[in-house]
Amino acid sequence: MLKNETYFIDSCDDVELNIKRESKLEFKLTYDDSKEIEAIVCVINGIGGDIKDDLYISDYCARNYNVAVLNVNYHCIGNRPQTGATYYLDDIDKLILDTSLKAISIIPPFNINHIDTFEKINHYLEYIDNQISILKLKWILDVSYILKLSITLQPTKNEYQNFGIMQATDILNALLYIRKNSPFKAMGGGIKHILVGSSHGGYLANLCAKIAPWLVDIVIDNSSHVSLTNLWRVIGFGKEVDFTKYYNFLTPNTFNHIKLYG
Repeated sequence: MLKNETYFIDSCDDVELNIKRESKLEFKLTYDDSKEIEAIVCVINGIGGDIKDDLYISDYCARNYNVAVLNVNYHCIGNRPQTGATYYLDDIDKLILDTSLKAISIIPPFNINHIDTFEKINHYLEYIDNQISILKLKWILDVSYILKLSITLQPTKNEYQNFGIMQATDILNALLYIRKNSPFKAMGGGIKHILVGSSHGGYLANLCAKIAPWLVDIVIDNSSHVSLTNLWRVIGFGKEVDFTKYYNFLTPNTFNHIKLYG
């Protein structure tokens, strides 16, 4: 019989940055309890996905092969709107907004520091967009002018990116937990551990193998980001260097005269 079990366990704190973890580590295990399991296959999501995205893959593999499938909601997995992240303006975003408005002589009838919800962001940007329309009609601004602003996604559970270290450790902790508390019948002589990941998930699979080579037998990497030219996406500081060049997403059509760089 096919089993789908969800676990919530304590994982590690961030010793490197001295930050205490605030939430449990969530992961899912799929297996057929009538089979003798030969391998644990850990399917690792890339940016913008979570364990809900891999239900079909997990079920298919567990039904057709003698494997148990592990899916982990690793640290800061909720970093896109589809996984629960919310839009907000951080201090740098607000500084960019304030400086940009002063440059085109728009004095907003609100305090920029009080913009603390998505509804306020949308309302205030609509006002600014309308003011730019008026300035263009008066020929104060060139008709081709576009206001370029920065916006940020706040991850769920007050988590953060740190180049994958916490994420890879979460994946390894989930794997170690299942090894120690195995609910299925394992093949004699030990079972294999196979990590499968695409994009950021592929990077994390390789990072897991680097941290714990004794635990990982096989890595299947589909298009992980290994180019040095794109490492700023994971390390950060793209916004501080040039938010219009080093951005992760762009919303050019939300407003008539504003481009938002995320």
